[in-house]
Amino acid sequence: MKTVKTAYVEPAEYIPEDIRRRHKLGEFAESGEARSRFMRETDDRIARGWECRRGEEYREIPVEPPIFAGHPRVARDYSRQICLFALRVFHNREAEYYDLANRKIIENCRFYIENTDVRDDRDSFYWNIGELCRCIIHFGQNGDQMPGLVSPEAEAVFREMAMGYCHDMSRLSDAESGGNATWRVYESENHHVQRDSAIWQLMHILLDDPANEKAVMADGGTLRAHYDAWTAFFKAWIRQRAGKSMFIEVQSRVYGVHTMKNIYPLYDFSEDEELRVLAGGIIDLFWALWAQEQLMGVSGGGMSRVYPDSARNTHGEAADWAYYYTGMGQMNPPDGMDYICLDSRYRMPEVIARMAAAPDKRGVYEIEMRPLGYALKEDKFPNYRPDPENGHIYRYTYCTPDFIVGTQMYPQTPSENWCLISSQNRYHGVIFGPEGAQILPIPEPKGMHNLHSTEPTVTFNAFWAMQRHGTLITQKNRFCDDAGRMRVWLSDSGGISRVLERDGWLFLRCGGAYCAIRVARGGWEIIPAGPDRAAKCETRGVWLYCEDEFTPVILETARACEYDSFEAFQRAVIALPLCIEGDGMEYTGLYGDRFSMRLDGDNGSLLNGEPYVKPIAWSVKSPFVQIPWKGDRADIAFDGESMEIRF
Repeated sequence: MKTVKTAYVEPAEYIPEDIRRRHKLGEFAESGEARSRFMRETDDRIARGWECRRGEEYREIPVEPPIFAGHPRVARDYSRQICLFALRVFHNREAEYYDLANRKIIENCRFYIENTDVRDDRDSFYWNIGELCRCIIHFGQNGDQMPGLVSPEAEAVFREMAMGYCHDMSRLSDAESGGNATWRVYESENHHVQRDSAIWQLMHILLDDPANEKAVMADGGTLRAHYDAWTAFFKAWIRQRAGKSMFIEVQSRVYGVHTMKNIYPLYDFSEDEELRVLAGGIIDLFWALWAQEQLMGVSGGGMSRVYPDSARNTHGEAADWAYYYTGMGQMNPPDGMDYICLDSRYRMPEVIARMAAAPDKRGVYEIEMRPLGYALKEDKFPNYRPDPENGHIYRYTYCTPDFIVGTQMYPQTPSENWCLISSQNRYHGVIFGPEGAQILPIPEPKGMHNLHSTEPTVTFNAFWAMQRHGTLITQKNRFCDDAGRMRVWLSDSGGISRVLERDGWLFLRCGGAYCAIRVARGGWEIIPAGPDRAAKCETRGVWLYCEDEFTPVILETARACEYDSFEAFQRAVIALPLCIEGDGMEYTGLYGDRFSMRLDGDNGSLLNGEPYVKPIAWSVKSPFVQIPWKGDRADIAFDGESMEIRF
């Protein structure tokens, strides 16, 4: 499936052999394959991840009140604590906790047996079922690592819960895989895959007992027929995502790993070789796309479904996982989904890891993608049916070793024409280097997310944008929903310095980059940001609020090495021609690109004399990852190494 030239990295401090043996490191290498120094270092980091939680006592988390009015209670965190504790205890052979882990598994499973309303709600059951399934697969009565650590009583209650969920929730009609059937999305992309993967994993375990083969599900199909249908579904799902720019929740810092964690079990446990190879391929592709669009773990480019706190906090789940695969950044004590990464046999190919860790070698380049997002007319929440042939989105990212700037370009059109998971909380702007500084021109949210929110957190279809090279221009969308004042987030951490105002521009320097911000019409005020409740690390900064909510905001970003001085950059920017007359704006950017921008909601805006939203013949096109639109092969190359993924 893939060919990679072997390369080596500098050796690390290896962990003791007794710890390596304890975690069975290296045992998943194919027969005759020597563990490279790179793979050994990955194994060592994963072992450290397991070890850092060793001995921690169980901490009870109660079932919580509903998130949304009219919904059941929420057991997500309650179950997460149990599942992660049990998997860690059994994996680390912490015998003093075996009895407690088994009792908590029984308690968790009985809770869902007795509370099917909570089980069937989107906010509880399937979020952590993967960790619990790994307990059974590795340590149950038929376990592949150390059978019998999960007690017979705990496994029996688990199987009762599993059969009940599969019986009630699996439908052969939902597992249809012909044509464009896999683009029917339930609730949201990550929810859909979590539910379907939960069904596949539970059925995979149940089918180790031949007596369950002919168990009848609610729609009349047998358990075996359902499992085979879901296996075929995931094969088609993987092929179609790879050939059509991956996800509608495009490159989301929040939900990307939530989606992909449910593909890992297909790679780890599938007995169908074709599915296992496809799953490994799309995991490789996920990480390749992430690798080319981040600076030392901080991801950039246009995204969807990034909540305000998550936008300000550059540290996402992908960065936590990437530490184990690449050594970039630092290890945070594993939590939540991290145990899927630690337990999986998946290892990032070395060519992708080296690409991620070497922005200087990646140089200056552009990334083009064509994600889906435009809704067919029958699209009704909570189900989505995107147009599978044309998403009407041109996603563009300009990358350098010092900054990454990117957006999604799309026509201005009413929110009803977009899948909500595409138009919700769209994100774009500039990121600078490993410290995580950002400039994000995004209107403030007015929509409430849930009953626990203390402030609005949601917008739909909030802005539109034009970009070429390091010039990004954006405006609040006149067709937006739940969007308030236009504002720009400016990090106060991450190395931003030398902020000054001159001739209508705000200039700043961050590391090896210069940036200029222009509120094209009207004044602005700067307001300190409130606390970032969701951040794993401290984020500080200010909001620049525009007096005119529909003013265009211009960002000009360039590498410092391209100018003699910061003052020279300022002079170049100040000299740029800008003219606003009525509902039109004419502007020539720092890189020589010409922007003719309509400010009244009309889609006649032009970029270098052509429509700013353009169809491209590629699912992904960059110097490092190339996939033709509807293609069945991804070509990945970096620094003289290459690999091919066939779908």
